[in-house]
Formats: sequence, structure tokens, C-alpha cells
Amino acid sequence: MLFKFQLLRYAPNRLSEEFYNIAVLLYGSDGRLVDARFAPDFLRLRCHPLADLPFLRSLREEFEERRLAGEGFSGYVDELTRNLSQSLQLSEEKSLLAEEAPAVMDRLKGTYLATPRRAELRTGEAPPGTRRWIRTRLEETFRLYHVLERLDRDVAVGTYVSPRFSFRVDYAYQPNGHNCYIQALSMEHDLQDASRLCFVFDRIRAQAPAEMTAVVGDNLPADTRGLLETSQIRPFPVGRADQLALAVRQALGN
Repeated sequence: MLFKFQLLRYAPNRLSEEFYNIAVLLYGSDGRLVDARFAPDFLRLRCHPLADLPFLRSLREEFEERRLAGEGFSGYVDELTRNLSQSLQLSEEKSLLAEEAPAVMDRLKGTYLATPRRAELRTGEAPPGTRRWIRTRLEETFRLYHVLERLDRDVAVGTYVSPRFSFRVDYAYQPNGHNCYIQALSMEHDLQDASRLCFVFDRIRAQAPAEMTAVVGDNLPADTRGLLETSQIRPFPVGRADQLALAVRQALGN
């Protein structure tokens, strides 16, 4: 059977050519609406500073309510596509051959709407819980949110304790000239890593005002948290790394 489809696209900045697919509309060869689906999530848009997520959530809720109600949904879609806001646009119509509508809709959803998922553990990846594993997750998140290139990495910090003692911090940045550091801690050796980091940061702060964020496991033991906080180090769970990336980007001025 011959089907036709269009993509509903959202452009956070109407002056740029960047857009995100948020819905797919499937038509039969006679032009009748056969099916339509909205994007299940907006993970790809969370890194865009101009994305209006409340608007998209509201639009998705209305879209799904009308679709599930069934009656009048085709007219709703027609009205929606006729009265697009400045941030919404329709793609060119494309044709394809398939045996049945549900199969082709599943294929279109997977191709155009699904958020790509990272593999849980790839060949050569560090085992979960290690410091390298946390740092890898942190680096992937910083790259996704376009802040990695704005950070200094593997920064040597002098503690002036002994020529034989050296320490390197994972990330550093300077919003308004203020020194900020980010360090990943092992989930398996959290107390040992935290003790060493406290020792280092106490001496860094003795030289100049600074801030330190320790990226830790989501279930950080209370004694490790207390130890970090006594040295004014902020514990930040790795499961919320995206929030840390947004905070860093905001501190650097987007």
C-alpha cells in the first residue's frame, strides 16, 4: 500500500535552521489521516537554552488527549497544521510503500521520534561504580550539553605540601575569574577518595577563594557526604549530571 507522511518540527530559534522532530503524521494514498504520534520525550531538547519545554508538554498532552478520544482528531490535526506558530513547521510530504499502517508507524516513530539510547556498557568501558566510569558519564553529559570544550581538563593544582605530592582535578573553569573545580569520586572507594580531595581542597582554598564539586554515586553514604561538606565541597550525584552541566553552562554565560 502507498502511504504518505509528514513530520511536525519544532524550531527553538526561528532565525536558525535548527529543528527537532516532535510528531509524525501518516496519510493514506487518498490523503486521509491514518495515524499520528507525538514524541515520547524531549531529552534532545533539554540541552537547548531557547527550548520552551512547558509549551511542548502542553501541546503533547492536548495532542494525545484528542488522539485517544478518536472523534474529531483528524480535524484537530488539520487545524493544528493550518495554524502553526512561528516555532512549528511541517516537513515536505514523503511517500513510502508498506503492508499495513501500524508497522509503518512503528518504523517512522523509531526513525524520527525516538531518542537515541547510549549502550549501558560498551567494549572497553570502565565497570560501573569506578571513578573512570563516573568521569566518562560526566564527560558524555558535558559534551551533550556543549560545555566540554569550555572546560579545562586534567588540571594540575599545586598544594605546596611537598614536591613529591601532586594532584590533578578533572575539570576547572573560571566564571567571572572565580576558580571552580569538578572532580569525580569512586563509588567503591568514596571515603578514601573524599579524604584525599578534602586534604587537597583545604590547601587550594588557603591560596585563593575557590569552589569544588565532587560528582559522586547517587547513594552516597552519610559519613562521606559529611566529610566533603566539612571542607565546603559540594557532593553532586552522577544521576543528575545533566543539571550540573546546565548550571556550569549558565555560570559561563550559556
